[in-house]
Formats: sequence, structure tokens, C-alpha cells
Amino acid sequence: MRALLLALALAAPAAATPTLASLDIPGTAAFAKAAKDVIDARFALDPSMASNAGLFEDSVRVPSFSPEAAAALTRRLDADLAALRRMPWRSWDVDRQVDWRWVYANAEDARRQVAVERLFLRRPSAWLEPVANNLIALTTYAPERADLRAKAVTLLPGMIAEMRRVCTAPTARDAKTADGVAQGILKMLEAEPPGPGRDGAAAALRAYLAELAARRGLPEFAVVGAENYAWRLKHALLLPWEPRRLLALAQSELTEADAALAALAPRVSSAAAPTPAQTALAAGLDQTALLGLYDDISREYRAFLDSHGLLSIPSGVGPIRTRPTPDAMIPLTGDGGSMNPPPPLGDSALGWWNVEHFSPAWDGAKRLEMVLAAQNHKETDMGPYAVHEGVPGHHLQLSIARLNANPLRSVLWDNGLVEGWALYAEEIFWRAGGFGPSAASEKSTLESWRYRVRRVFYDVLVESGDWTLQEGADFKSQARRGKGTVDEDILRAINWPGQLVGYFTGKMQILALREEYRRKLGPAYTDRAFHDAVLAEGSIPVALIRAKLLGEPVPGID
Repeated sequence: MRALLLALALAAPAAATPTLASLDIPGTAAFAKAAKDVIDARFALDPSMASNAGLFEDSVRVPSFSPEAAAALTRRLDADLAALRRMPWRSWDVDRQVDWRWVYANAEDARRQVAVERLFLRRPSAWLEPVANNLIALTTYAPERADLRAKAVTLLPGMIAEMRRVCTAPTARDAKTADGVAQGILKMLEAEPPGPGRDGAAAALRAYLAELAARRGLPEFAVVGAENYAWRLKHALLLPWEPRRLLALAQSELTEADAALAALAPRVSSAAAPTPAQTALAAGLDQTALLGLYDDISREYRAFLDSHGLLSIPSGVGPIRTRPTPDAMIPLTGDGGSMNPPPPLGDSALGWWNVEHFSPAWDGAKRLEMVLAAQNHKETDMGPYAVHEGVPGHHLQLSIARLNANPLRSVLWDNGLVEGWALYAEEIFWRAGGFGPSAASEKSTLESWRYRVRRVFYDVLVESGDWTLQEGADFKSQARRGKGTVDEDILRAINWPGQLVGYFTGKMQILALREEYRRKLGPAYTDRAFHDAVLAEGSIPVALIRAKLLGEPVPGID
């Protein structure tokens, strides 16, 4: 009998991995069908959305922007939008109305990218960035699925051939970013088992980069333009502000932040001298020790949340750990300042905080600076940084969204809610005492807010065509004309139009919602109840969360 049971066990198929087709989308059959097709269209544009969601089988593809593929995708999305408009969605309960509106916004956004904005005509990273992120996600959360990575890699030569045909108007900035992302892909390919698929992909990628580097006379950069940018704010991000109103609001908040920092300055004490232990730690600092310093902060902040009533932490929220930023992400995010959450679907609850690479070339002063920033985190910019990427910021919010039974609330992300919550989390953590009572901790929290407010200006003004990248860099650095550095942060404006404003707009919307929710609940209101209610709705726009929490009408469509 034991032999028979063993044979049956060996013969049994492996547990099925989740796929888009297997997802249980709430609502009518017609809505679920349209919603899955819209999600699949988004996966077609960016397969890493599938792997980051834990839908690894659905991620084995590469983006395609050939005229035929773009036309076919546009037709699909037109059909989905038409099907959605025929549905009696206003007669549904509020949750189903929210789902409908969220799917409709995603369909409109995807269609606009393919049929109108067409960044792929000048941006090689429209192909390369999804490939890099896909390989990062597969390596991180499905390391045992070498078969999927191998299949994805074999698709690269054909994709690169398409890039040659379609991406006919690259700019100098886009070419440089593409080179950095591609170098990261090549490093990941080197870690794969040797074979014709891997070697063919690497050779095709190197040949393309050589061609790109040989091009001369490229324009410096290009933008989506004022009309497309304004469309994004209204239709994709569901924001209540048009660009000029957003600038005015940011100016008002910047003036307040500057005044608060000026008033705070006399109360900020000089930093304490390093202790002998800190000096010794700096002398022997290496990558492992640096990661350990970051991990210590994350554990301390999680312990603080566990012992305070700021919000509820479900048992399914796992830890966050640090690692050096994957090479392919650095040209897009910089070295550090990002994270990868656990996939919404799958067993892993572990998140990754992507931090700076340790450099053996750092001198003693730089090593000591890193140690002091980390060990004195409650009074340095390391505190808001750790909260933003970890808890109660991105890792906590996305981990709670991961537990939402509705995949529309976890597989699809809204940039404004995700970034806005993380920025909001910095302030509520400080106000709850997580950084301690010092004026220095208040200063670091305010400076983090001010930094994100200032991002609004160069995102709006560069993408609307009013500023050059250099003018944006000068503004960011408060430098003389032409002296600012056009870094990865400034380049986000042309890489991901509208992403930089999400921090500010998301936090401002959450703050406004909190006050209206406080008035609605009256004496029954608590911050914990509000935070739990917001996080329970998943990663959807704040405009849709308002409808659920305040009983307002779900925003309509034009």
C-alpha cells in the first residue's frame, strides 16, 4: 500500500500555479471577461506586471509595438471599452462600481499609450524595461523556474529586431537610459545557464547597443506634451486637478514647508560625534554589514508598529529585507530608493528593499557617513527613507493589498495611492513618535515632504514642454543656470510621465479624505480606523476609495 501511495504521489501533477485565466474576478461574467482582457492587454505592454503579480506563466512574453501589434491591441481595447460602456454599472453596488471604473481607467490608459502617445517610437526602454523587470521578478520570486526565464530569453532576438524597425526616433537621453537597462539585462543573462538561447539573446542585445551608440545627431529628449500630460492626470490617474492648478497647489504647500523648516532651524542641534563603536564599524564596513544596518532599521520600525495603535497589521504581512539594487533598475530609479513587494498571488510574503551598493572605493569619511546615517536613522533622512520603502509605507500597504481577495485591487496598482500612501506614512509615523521627539526628526520628515512637493514642478513643466531637462535639474538642485545635474530622478519625468506627481497628489488626497472621514464618523473616528479602511481597499485611486468611505458617487466617464 505504501508503495502504491508513493507511486500515486509521484505521478500526481504539481500544484497548479495561478494564471490570469484562473483569477476569480468578482461581478458579472461579462465584466470578468472584459476585465481579464484589459489586464492581459496591460501584460502585453509590460509582462513584468504579470511576474510581479505572481502570474509567472503569463509573463513569458516580450512587449511588441510593431504597427500590426499596436493596431491589434488598439482594436482589442476599443472592444473592451465598448463592452464596458454597455454594462449597467451604475446599478451595481459600490464595490462593483469601483471595480468597473478602475478597469475602465486601465483600458483607457493602455489604449492612449499605444495609439496616441506612442513613446515606443523614441524609447527603446519601452521594450527593455519590462524585460529587465520581468527577469528580476522571476529570479526573485520564482528562482526554481529556470524554464520560464529560458523561454523569455529566447524571445529577445526577435524583440530586438522589432526595436530596430519600430524605434526609429530615439533621443540621446532615451538611448543612454536604454544602454544602462540593457547592461543590467546582460548581467542577468550571464547568470543563466549557457546555451544558444542565452548566447543568442546576449549577442543580439550587444549588437543593438553598438548600433545605438554609433548614432549621431540625436535630439536630447522628447516629452508627451501638454495635452497628453493633462489627459493622464484626469483619465489615467483620476486626479481632481489639471496641471496649472496642481502647480499652484504645490507652490502653496512649498511655501508652507519652507516657512516651517525656517522656524524649525534654531531648534535643530548639531549631530553627535561618532562613537568608537561606530568608527570601528565604519572601518570594516562591507556590503553585508551595510545591508545589516538597513535590516536593523526595518525590524525596529516593524516592532514600533506592532506595539502602537497606528494601524492594524494582518498576520499575512511578512518581513522586508534589503539587497543591493538590481543593476537594470539603476538607470531608472538610481542606486537605492526602490523596493519589490511580495507578489499578490503565491506563497511568499517577503518584500525586498533595494538599497545602495557598497563601494570598496569609499574612503573612511564616506563609510562613516553611511554608518551614522543608518544608526542615527531617527534623526537623519534614513528614517523617512526606511518608512517610505518599508513599514508603514510601500511594503505594508502592498502586503495588505496582496491579501485582498479581489485581484483587481492587487494585480493593478495606482501610482498615486501607492506613492501617496508611502509619503503619508512618513508623516504619520513621525507624529506617532516613531522617530522620537527631536527637532532633527521633524526636520528630516519635513525635508522629505518638501523634496516630493518640488518634484511636481519639474514633472509638470518638463512634460508640458515649458522646461528643458536642464532647467528641471537646475530647479531641483537650486543651482545656477546650467549647473544642475540631470540625474535619474529628473529623467523619470520623460521615462514615466506623471509618476513623480503621484507622491504629492496621493498624500494630499489622503489628507483631504481623512478630514472628511473624520467629520463623517464624528466621535467614533480614530486614525487607526481610517488607516485600516483605506488599506483594505487595495491599490486603487484615492478618488475611488472616497466613493467607498464617504458614500460619494463613483467618478464617471466623459
